[in-house]
Amino acid sequence: MSYSIGRNFIRPVLFPIVAFIFVAFIIIGLGEILLHLFESGLSEFERRELWFGVLWGLLVIGVSALLVRPSHVKHAKKGVLDREVVLGHKPMFVESAPPIAPNSRSGEKGAIRDIAEGYTLYARSGEFAKVIGVLPGGMESGRSFRGYIYAQGVRGVSSELWIPIEAVSGVYPDTRSAFLAIAGDEAETFGWNRPPASFSRKERPKETPLY
Repeated sequence: MSYSIGRNFIRPVLFPIVAFIFVAFIIIGLGEILLHLFESGLSEFERRELWFGVLWGLLVIGVSALLVRPSHVKHAKKGVLDREVVLGHKPMFVESAPPIAPNSRSGEKGAIRDIAEGYTLYARSGEFAKVIGVLPGGMESGRSFRGYIYAQGVRGVSSELWIPIEAVSGVYPDTRSAFLAIAGDEAETFGWNRPPASFSRKERPKETPLY
């Protein structure tokens, strides 16, 4: 609960305040330096504050050019400004991934039919969801699915998930764990946060009883 408050309220408020203070410090600091270097009555080539401003601008341009320079090496790592997260090592609103318990893969390997309510689903990044139940499959968009795992996501994943049985790579009944063949952040990409087309919560018209 305390982590959710920090993630949803404290961080969004604190981050822009810190950013504003940092930018203001740079602007005021540069301004004070330029004012300190200013001397009246000098020509443009003799004014130290102008030379300082030019050199500072060239430094910023040079560093920016190095950060965004295209790589000519195949499969090279992305540049600093190409990454999705420039500051820090993870997105601000993502909870820390609980590590996969070392004993979660212990015991004899089971089958899909062993998955039941209370099982923990793991992705490659860590804990992914908690199983609520298993639903029968059907045809969806021209594809046949054997069944769906109805689950509740954790760590910011959707509160309702309909995961195809085909995504399961391993089941361990002794630890009530199942592993999915995904990285951990593709739930919405795969459309697992939307119920199957055959599943609808719309109220059905009442049928007239036959007597």
